[in-house]
Amino acid sequence: MLSRIKLVANAGGIARSMGISAVAIALGVYAMVLQESHSGTVMLAVIVVLLSVGAMLQVGRGVRELHHKHKVTHEEALQAERHYFEVLRRIMAAVEDRDPYTRGRSRRIGLLAGQMGEKMGLDSEKCRLLDLIGQVHDIGLLSVPDYIVNKPSRLGNEEFRTLKKHSETSYKILEPLTFLSEMLPAIRYHHERMNGTGYPNGLKGDEVPLTARILAASDAYDAMTHDRPHRPALPTVEALNELRRCTPHGYDPECVSALEEILHGKNLQEVQGITDSDIPESQISEMVPVHQ
Repeated sequence: MLSRIKLVANAGGIARSMGISAVAIALGVYAMVLQESHSGTVMLAVIVVLLSVGAMLQVGRGVRELHHKHKVTHEEALQAERHYFEVLRRIMAAVEDRDPYTRGRSRRIGLLAGQMGEKMGLDSEKCRLLDLIGQVHDIGLLSVPDYIVNKPSRLGNEEFRTLKKHSETSYKILEPLTFLSEMLPAIRYHHERMNGTGYPNGLKGDEVPLTARILAASDAYDAMTHDRPHRPALPTVEALNELRRCTPHGYDPECVSALEEILHGKNLQEVQGITDSDIPESQISEMVPVHQ
């Protein structure tokens, strides 16, 4: 695609150069006409101008064709990305639906992350993308054995090393989606912590992207407020207190404050009760950008 763009730019440059050359030749021949007024010179001037105009028209037609082909290719690429995302989202939904403890989890995390972004002043496009990545951010967990993901007791060192790879795996799976490129750091770093004790790179403070901090708080809250095989769900107040206790060394205090505002508002029941099956497929497709 990049080569097509360069070709269009080069063709445009050729057209401009030929136009300037045609004008220069025409002026030169016109000067000869003024000096000599020979019929042969006049005929030469006409031929040169006609040839130049014809060449410019030909190049212009080629440029328009390249622009059209580029537009068609771009739209086809976006459509392919859209389909790819929908496949990944369906995979995540299908895997989560196997377990009543995880059903609708990714959809809830996405919805909450998008609302947090809005509370924190992010523009509508970033909030929409936060919602989208929340739905697929843990796709890399599919590469981790079930006995590790669902282990009710503390993970061993080797098991934890295996688990930690999932955020990088998610990043690599989602990397081909150019419309999510701005959000890929959130997927890679949503397990980083403010004091540098997270993974994969031990980032701390403002080194952790804001979108990753938002996703981390949303992810943690949803995990605490839904039943797991080894423990019951925490009430909302207790979960928020735990998040607050883990700030500022674990979670971003501003993200937790935004979460509190949302959960004390009208969206609390909507966020907690939603499942993936509650969302029409057409609505999910509409959320994926069709233009860049």
